[in-house]
Amino acid sequence: MREFIEFRISESDASEHLGEVGWRMGDDGLVRCVRLPMEDERVRLIGELNSEFHRAGGSFFRGWDITRHYTPEEIQSAEIFELSLRSVFEPCGEMCGTKYDESSACPHCGAGARQSTDLRLEPETIPRRNMHRTIAGEIIMSSRLVQAFQAHGITGASFLAVRDTSGRVLENWHQLVVTSAPVDIVPPTQAGNGPFDLDTNGEYRCPQGHVLGLNRISELWLKKDSHDGSDLARTRQLFGARMGVLHPHPEYLISPRLFRLLRELKVGRLIAEVAHWG
Repeated sequence: MREFIEFRISESDASEHLGEVGWRMGDDGLVRCVRLPMEDERVRLIGELNSEFHRAGGSFFRGWDITRHYTPEEIQSAEIFELSLRSVFEPCGEMCGTKYDESSACPHCGAGARQSTDLRLEPETIPRRNMHRTIAGEIIMSSRLVQAFQAHGITGASFLAVRDTSGRVLENWHQLVVTSAPVDIVPPTQAGNGPFDLDTNGEYRCPQGHVLGLNRISELWLKKDSHDGSDLARTRQLFGARMGVLHPHPEYLISPRLFRLLRELKVGRLIAEVAHWG
C-alpha cells in the first residue's frame, strides 16, 4: 500500500515555503494543490509550518485529503473493505422535511438520533449515478443497483422509499439501510482533527465511546468476531460531529463479493480501502 496526502495551500504561502511543488487550481490560480507520498520529508515540513501558522492564529493549508493505493495482490487477498462515497450532494434530508428523533441521542456527541420518517429529498439535486450520499450521510441507490443487490443475494442491506418534498415517492431511488450487526473499530486505527492533530485533548471524542474523533486518519482496523459475515456492514463507533444538519457517521464495510459486484457494475465515485482485522 502507498499512502498519499493532498493539501490545498494559498499560492503565496506555497511559493514562499515550498518552491514549485504541486499545481495551481482554478482560473485565478490563487490556491495550489500539493500531493505528496506520506513518507516525503516535505509532509513533515508542512506540519511544522502549520504549527507556526496556528500559533499566529491561522493555518498553512486550507484543506487536506489522504488517499491509499493498493497493489492487485493486496486487493485480491483482502477479507473486507471500507467503502467511501465521493458522490455527495445537498440539500440533505433534514433540509427537505425528513424528521429525526433526537430523544435517544447522546448528550455529549449527538450520536443515536433516529430517522423517524421516510427520507425526503429534492429530486432535481440528485446526481445521475447509481449511489450517492447527502452531506448529512444519508445514502441513496438507484432502482437498478437495488435490483442488482437483490439478484445477487447481497446480505446486510434493506431499502426504504425516498420521497420528494411534497411526499411523492421517487420510483427510481431508494434509501440504503444497513441491517447487519455493527462491527467494532480497534487499535491501531487513529482519529483526529487533521493529519497533524490527533485531538489529544479529546475535543471531538465522545466520553461514552460513540465517536472516536472528527476524522479517520489511518487505515481501518476491526474486531473480527464482531462481524456477522454480512456483505454490507457499518462500524459501531462513529466519526464526525453533530453540527447543524450534520450527524456523526459510521464507516461502511463491504465484503470482497460486494466489492467485485460494484466494480462489475461500474458504479462510479466509490473509494474502497482495504480494512484489517485487529
